[in-house]
Amino acid sequence: MRIFILTVFALLSAACAQAQNAKTTISEFPASSSIFNGAWQNESGSRVSFVVSDGEVRGVYQTNVGQPDKNQSFPLIGFVQGDQITFTVNFKGYGSMTAWVGQMTLDKTGKPFIRTLWHLTRDKTDDKEQDELWQSIITGASNFASVK
Repeated sequence: MRIFILTVFALLSAACAQAQNAKTTISEFPASSSIFNGAWQNESGSRVSFVVSDGEVRGVYQTNVGQPDKNQSFPLIGFVQGDQITFTVNFKGYGSMTAWVGQMTLDKTGKPFIRTLWHLTRDKTDDKEQDELWQSIITGASNFASVK
């Protein structure tokens, strides 16, 4: 398990370093990362609140699916660059963590939303990792719309 976590960390670090060196042009949104500030909700009813400062994002995530109490909030941490965002939530006490990566875009009516892909991992005991590790990781997509 430790080797797996170290490998994932190394790959993510390399990807972040490469992304910081990439040059992108963002035409629809201002260069300011404040476009993410505020409350957002996905199609499952889960809510997220972002506070962005100097390219770093912090906030809280309130899930509407799974085991946690629907009123419980979990801290999140992540990064933004232009109209791109990545954030991670540790569902502490429930044995899972989720990471989202996405980009802000516009819907058909011109309203901004965040289109994301996510990976959720659930802890497996060491004696089950060999046979069940890949079953513990699931992936999906979520779209977050601004909540006013």
